Amino acid sequence: MKQKLIVAALVVAGLASIAYAAFSSSLVINGTATTTADWDVKITNIAADAANSTTGATDATAPAFTDTSATFDVELAYPGASATYDITVTNAGSIDAILNSITPDVATINGAAPTDITYEVTGVTPSTTTLNAGATNTVTVKVTWNSASTVTTAQTKTATITLNYVQNT
Repeated sequence: MKQKLIVAALVVAGLASIAYAAFSSSLVINGTATTTADWDVKITNIAADAANSTTGATDATAPAFTDTSATFDVELAYPGASATYDITVTNAGSIDAILNSITPDVATINGAAPTDITYEVTGVTPSTTTLNAGATNTVTVKVTWNSASTVTTAQTKTATITLNYVQNT
């Protein structure tokens, strides 16, 4: 009986030492990770919209753009005159983007004098229009002189529109 007890004690001691070794060992993981991403969302072109005729309008100054802002300086000759432009926005980066906002908002632009001339931005909607890496969006800007206006001399209205894109998560 003593021998069985000694054997049992040795077995228990062996199992205890194996359990201790298993729970007290350290695990070391070595490695490196590299990620590269490019943010490159910008306006690449502004052109008169061929599908929508321009009537009674000329550019007082040619439309100009920086990375995400477009400036229009349109002279309209008479009430009812309009001009339409297509802005091409390109995502040449590797990160998908979404249009966060358009600033200033169109209501602010239209509230500035002369109020008979209004701007309209279509083709994109903040918080829903996405621009995947390698893709383009077309934003249409239309400038119109209210046909009910009683002013008869040519009018000019300048506006700068900024398209604020952020990472699409």
